[in-house]
Amino acid sequence: MIVDASVYPDQDPPLVLETPEDKADYVHRICGAFDFGLPPTADTLVALRAWKEVFDRFPLPASPGYHALRSYYGWEPVARLPALSTPHYRVRDALEGREDGCEHLV
Repeated sequence: MIVDASVYPDQDPPLVLETPEDKADYVHRICGAFDFGLPPTADTLVALRAWKEVFDRFPLPASPGYHALRSYYGWEPVARLPALSTPHYRVRDALEGREDGCEHLV
């Protein structure tokens, strides 16, 4: 596997990801980049498909990228943080005592 060095701005990228913890760190970095609009490369997508046990052992419930990858691979969903389940504008409307203000747009 070729490690995507772009997700290691803070250190030199490892040449090999040997331990489950090394792989979990890489998944966390890949998902973090994905969360900010930088999707994984095709090579990374192919490689991560074989890492289901890492995804299961080290879940990232707050990462939309993590949940997107699980869905992409056809793996069962895992618990999300509640704030990710509801669009932010609906949360804000509820907190501020408004009904859903976007109904007229549908």
